[in-house]
Amino acid sequence: MTEITMVGLGAMGSALARAFLEAGHATTVWNRTSSKMGPLLALGANAAMSISEAVEASPIIVICVDNYEITRGLILENNLSGILPGRTLIQLSTGSPKEAIEFEKFIREFDCEYIDGAIMPYPDGIGDDNAKLLFAGPEDAYNLCLPFLRCLGGDLRYLGPNIKGAAALDMALLTHELCSHLGVIHGSLICESENISVGEFAAMFPEDSVDRIPIDIVHSGKFSDAGATLTVWEGALQGIQNQAKDSKINSEVPDFISGLFKRAIAAGYGEEDFAAIIKILRVKSVA
Repeated sequence: MTEITMVGLGAMGSALARAFLEAGHATTVWNRTSSKMGPLLALGANAAMSISEAVEASPIIVICVDNYEITRGLILENNLSGILPGRTLIQLSTGSPKEAIEFEKFIREFDCEYIDGAIMPYPDGIGDDNAKLLFAGPEDAYNLCLPFLRCLGGDLRYLGPNIKGAAALDMALLTHELCSHLGVIHGSLICESENISVGEFAAMFPEDSVDRIPIDIVHSGKFSDAGATLTVWEGALQGIQNQAKDSKINSEVPDFISGLFKRAIAAGYGEEDFAAIIKILRVKSVA
């Protein structure tokens, strides 16, 4: 037996597993592509040859895959119903509030505790003092997992038993970031139009400010050095639009942003950084 199991070893899942291992937690890892386990085995992880073996190995299962539907498929296709009872599953895949509540109902059928989570930093930020992670679910289950979660970041937020909390706040924070990034991109456009150095605009922000990142990219012109590509951001934006439909709230803000994204992706900038939006905004107005 190990203390914790990590299922899904993409960039983020691997970063989570490394954090567990570096904190001294006995960790089992599993991924459909087994080669991704290699670097973690070198750090002391235990390899599971199947997802069934991975789930059986630990009382706490952390899963980080593309979406909730993949998690559901892994459970059903591999007949995990007999080994989930008594365990706690922490979902750190990307999803919506609606998906969180639907998945909670699904997993409770297997007598398994469920914590829904959202990760705010990029993979290279996992473990940092300012890394923010959000969690929602039963308080007892969260407290049981907390000693293992502390190594993931210095700003862990438990949002209470409302299972939709982490996904909802994740979308709210992403919406803020989208709007903030667009604001500084337009600010960069103002500077360009008035022959003011975009570098001077960047200097108005602290060096570690999230708002400064897109300005620095515009100033350097290195749009291919993407922390997250426009295509990745578009996927997150579609989730925000879907949430608006699910909850029947006004969607004009994400719809407007989506229009800009679609234009930029159609222009061939999909694999470039968010800041590449400025390329379609540089077209002179004829009004």
